Amino acid sequence: MSTDILTACLTRLQSFSYSPAPAIMWPNVQSTPPDTGLWLEPGYFPNKPIDEAWDAGCAETRGFFQILVGFRKGTGEIIASELADAVIAHFPKTTDLGGVLVRERPTRGPAYNDDDKVFIGITIHYIGIT
Repeated sequence: MSTDILTACLTRLQSFSYSPAPAIMWPNVQSTPPDTGLWLEPGYFPNKPIDEAWDAGCAETRGFFQILVGFRKGTGEIIASELADAVIAHFPKTTDLGGVLVRERPTRGPAYNDDDKVFIGITIHYIGIT
């Protein structure tokens, strides 16, 4: 089930259309962010399923998918913020992600620095009975 959710999340991100198209730094694939422009870095964070109240073989599956919008210091935050808004709109509440659903409108965090890079984190919570 976890692989189905991860696959669905990454497939949904791959179908994201934006101009100019940001590079996507796929998880566990060696890549370097571009020197200019924007990029996306997805991450997958499954949580422990809750199965105490269900029959054997059925559980509440939950977790989150995080997408970092990356950009270089000194380029300003507005363009990256617009991209973050577009990513949020691409994962609306109730989007099917491999047998689970996006449980609420994705949330955007504040921008933070990491050396010469800046990131805006987007968190996409999912939940479902599997």
